[in-house]
Amino acid sequence: RQAVAYAAGAMLMVSMFLMAMSTRGVGGGLVLVTVSDGLNERFLQASARSDFLSRLQDLWFVESNAGRPGLAADATKLAASLQIAGFPKDMVGNIDVTVNPCEDFYEFSCGAYDEEHRDKIPGFKSSLAFAWDAAEKTIRNKEIEVLQADSGPAGSLFKSCMDVDAIEKLGNKPLKPWLEFIDNIHDKKSLVEACTEFSKHDMDNFFGWWISQDPHDATRKVFFLSQTGYTLPERTYYLEDSAEMRKHRSTLVTVTSKFYAKLGYSQQESDKRANAILEFETKLAKILDQKEVTRKDHGKPIEWSKMEELMPYWPWKDWLKGLASCTSPPDGAASVCTGDHAAITEVGQPGKTHLYLINEAFFPKMNKLLEETSFDTMKAIMSWQVMRNGAIFLSAEYIDLMVEFNADLFGTKQKNPRDRKCYYTTTGITPWPMSKLYIDTIFHKPNRDAALSMLDEVKAQFMTALPNEQWLTAADRTAAQNKLAEMFFQVAYPTDANGNAAWPKETTDMEGKMGSQLFVNYMVAQRLAVERDFVKIYEKPKRREWSSSPLTVNAFYGPSSNGLWIPAGILQSPFFDTENSDARNYGSLGMVLGHEMTHGFDDNGRQYDARGELHDWWHPESIDAFAQKSQCIGDVFSKYSIDGRHVNGNYTMGEDIADSGGIKFAYQAFTAKPRTMQEKRIFFTSFAQTWCSVERKKSAVSAVLTDTHAPSKFRVLGALSQYVPFQEAFSCPVGTPMAPQERCALW
Repeated sequence: RQAVAYAAGAMLMVSMFLMAMSTRGVGGGLVLVTVSDGLNERFLQASARSDFLSRLQDLWFVESNAGRPGLAADATKLAASLQIAGFPKDMVGNIDVTVNPCEDFYEFSCGAYDEEHRDKIPGFKSSLAFAWDAAEKTIRNKEIEVLQADSGPAGSLFKSCMDVDAIEKLGNKPLKPWLEFIDNIHDKKSLVEACTEFSKHDMDNFFGWWISQDPHDATRKVFFLSQTGYTLPERTYYLEDSAEMRKHRSTLVTVTSKFYAKLGYSQQESDKRANAILEFETKLAKILDQKEVTRKDHGKPIEWSKMEELMPYWPWKDWLKGLASCTSPPDGAASVCTGDHAAITEVGQPGKTHLYLINEAFFPKMNKLLEETSFDTMKAIMSWQVMRNGAIFLSAEYIDLMVEFNADLFGTKQKNPRDRKCYYTTTGITPWPMSKLYIDTIFHKPNRDAALSMLDEVKAQFMTALPNEQWLTAADRTAAQNKLAEMFFQVAYPTDANGNAAWPKETTDMEGKMGSQLFVNYMVAQRLAVERDFVKIYEKPKRREWSSSPLTVNAFYGPSSNGLWIPAGILQSPFFDTENSDARNYGSLGMVLGHEMTHGFDDNGRQYDARGELHDWWHPESIDAFAQKSQCIGDVFSKYSIDGRHVNGNYTMGEDIADSGGIKFAYQAFTAKPRTMQEKRIFFTSFAQTWCSVERKKSAVSAVLTDTHAPSKFRVLGALSQYVPFQEAFSCPVGTPMAPQERCALW
């Protein structure tokens, strides 16, 4: 009854407002044009009082539920126009005022952007993203100019990529020695020799391995073994019997066969190999641990004798010895090693580097699969991997085949423009020399200080909240505060504990190693990356070591280090700009910082203590309460779907928890000072517009099946619909989609 009374009052106010506007000869349907033209901006801002807006929103809600869309639409347009009065023009340009912010805040914030860009996705891209693409483009355009003049490894690599004439002249010659090496496999001994050589070039077959910090002891590194992967994005692509997935499997066979045919194999042999690859990978998809299981599998210590029981087909000791040996690559390129690595052959021995196993259940199943698989099929699997990995470094006809493959999977239709392709090739192969160039010549260094200040403010809000989390035991609240206090920040570029620049060895160790042939440069860089890990296996893990480069437009939390990495790439417009208001900066970059900080306390990060060591440092009652609260968040996201495929809330849970905490602590840091209601609305809209994006259908389906993040739209809806201050800022009636009766809250 109260809502109806409010609605009646709002109807009268709307009528009076429209009558006043009509004296200017403007009909009710054109009120928004007058508003957007700013003819009476101060009047509109004065009218945007919470009581008036609340009545308008009540009117919209009541009329919508009563099946009277006309007046509901008028109320929405008027309320939206009042709420965005005084917003920056570029933000208004993305907004669709025909959508009520309490109905769908993503469509309200990004609807105009999506409508304008939906049919403008370039043929070489699967999506467009308002904030992320803008930042990437700024870096790319400036860095390409620097690369063209650089004579170091980054510049040399870029030039080798831009030398299209030389690449076309070589054709498939750079690939041939590697394929001949595989074709010479004739028994298990030669199979293992080939596998170890490819492993030393960071291409694994039949299982995975790597060297990283011990999850249980932050002072040492361990050697991991895990399950392998396949060509298509996810197991659904192999196992689902739908027309959509059958088409993807058919394209895989077609493109693979074309690759072999172009490399000189007969059509019969090409078809045979392509079908064998699909058959093997389909069997593989049936035996791999599912992604939800793998995400929570941190590994456990194991002995080589146990590995021999789990997978006796594989000669583990021979494989390890081959991996440790310093060999020359099959293509005759210069070797980057100087001798065998005894430290690798000693893995798993008492007092030496420990052996850890992930996906234990996979290995007996893989053993059976290998026993049933011919050498010819194994050779096909190995050659297909090097072909698809190396195709983008070869002549146009091979890149065209990958375009055909990706067109089916993701909807892309064209090759990248050459300079764009070569930029990303260079960032992938020589990230550290490129990053040093960027920081030295382009990066606006005051942005680093601003980000550090914002991080401290967000951290302070998180620290203030922890003592009030009554679902944690008192001891666990204290431990959580200690973990947050110990969390360190790496901002813009690598620094030591005192904040001094500390560039890693990778910044300079490629000097003189990049030549004129692009494919050879790629393989040398792959081998060098593995060699670095071999050399450093006995070194104590460096807590502040970067796993990404400063060029990355993103941010990261490392659970095994308990630190945040905020690359220089994201410290720019539209995420952060000194010309922007606090509301925009905190809503975008501030939320990203809070998001990464909350990762330290998500369903994965919360298992690691202040030192970054994995163990049960919470009491059982705290763990049970966390599970209940986090599952509530997971259930919210599992209700969202794209093209009939639901988000897997258990798989995206870590990111969804981080979004929930990120928006809360960024908002609290922002409102630590008095803020107007308009500023608060700008804050939330800035957050939402960070995620404005359009995506091809095929790519969106792939993302919902594979990405640990929920689709962008649902990140906005899921985070804000559970947050009361958002409801208050936009006067959302309880019971609307963005202000549900019951909400989930964790931190």
